[in-house]
Amino acid sequence: MSRLLAVVFGFMIVYLLLRYYRKQAPHKDVLNGGESDHGETMVRCAHCGVHLPTGESIMIGHKSYCSEAHRRIDSGEPGQP
Repeated sequence: MSRLLAVVFGFMIVYLLLRYYRKQAPHKDVLNGGESDHGETMVRCAHCGVHLPTGESIMIGHKSYCSEAHRRIDSGEPGQP
């Protein structure tokens, strides 16, 4: 019986220590101002709505696109044959 109490007491101490250290650790903000882990701003494709880094997008005026095909579709240009 004393072994069982020692194990339960040990688990409680470990649990309380982990909870304490998690509170002390700095939390990473999930919504960090629209930036990815690399510090690049994310934009949304004007056609399909997918989010991608600005460097990978195609910017036309104030609109961003994930691909040349979506840029053509949104602008009304005919596609390639």
